[in-house]
Amino acid sequence: MPPLCAKEKAGVFLILFLLAIGILPQKVVSLAPGVTEIVFALGRGDKLVGVTKFCDYPEAARKINKIGGFLDINMEALVALAPDIVITYPEHAAKLAFLLGRAKIVTVQHSRLKELLQSILDIGRALGAESEARRLVGSMRCKMEAVAARVKGRKRIRTMLIAGRNADELKNMYIIGKKDFINDLLEIAGGTNAYQGDVDYPSISLESVIFLDPEFIFEISAHYEGIADEEIFDLWRPYRMVTAVAKGQIRIIKDSFWLRPGPRAGQIAEELAVVFARADKQRLDEKGTDHD
Repeated sequence: MPPLCAKEKAGVFLILFLLAIGILPQKVVSLAPGVTEIVFALGRGDKLVGVTKFCDYPEAARKINKIGGFLDINMEALVALAPDIVITYPEHAAKLAFLLGRAKIVTVQHSRLKELLQSILDIGRALGAESEARRLVGSMRCKMEAVAARVKGRKRIRTMLIAGRNADELKNMYIIGKKDFINDLLEIAGGTNAYQGDVDYPSISLESVIFLDPEFIFEISAHYEGIADEEIFDLWRPYRMVTAVAKGQIRIIKDSFWLRPGPRAGQIAEELAVVFARADKQRLDEKGTDHD
């Protein structure tokens, strides 16, 4: 292949430059629901040509080509979309190595809150939406700082975050450890993790729940969507030796975005703070009754 002349080189450079700043159309594929939300929040949802089957927010994401799930990406479908940019997590890096040279691979970390905020800036840079990304991160920071200021000085509530278990029994429970963005939001909102170990997502028994004795329990799973809240409460009622059960401090979360690191993280912090404020009020009311 003959070398490019100066004019051709200038043309290639211009195309790459226009792509970089977002003037030319970009075909973008997102391989995680949180990433998809970020792309839409940055005003670049129209660039998405492929997403996972779990990408269902906002509503427009449901209409985009699906290329499998988080763990079972349809590589043929992905290649057929001929994306310019693929945004993904480190777990997919090895699988996507064959795309290098054909597409730009943007790899982001979403485990911790600080990583989530940085990823928004990185995605904004890749999509020519840097100012939008800075505004979004600034808005999220302001919301979380306001929550932290509101709960400052309150007694921290020892909390267990259950992210999965057998649907019909309190077995095979997986809880969220201290190295997760929800734990970071928990700390901002005035809670503290009842589990202080080093495992990121430990599997625990009912006996461990009793031993850890959380003051508040969050059951977080979209799998409970078809199960009445009362059925879930009934599973816990026999275990009143757990403070959260005795005081009725169990909250069932069926909204999937609680487990999706994305632009709505500030909303999670606000909801946690509201729940804890009610729990704190109940504690003070009970204390006042005892004094009476």
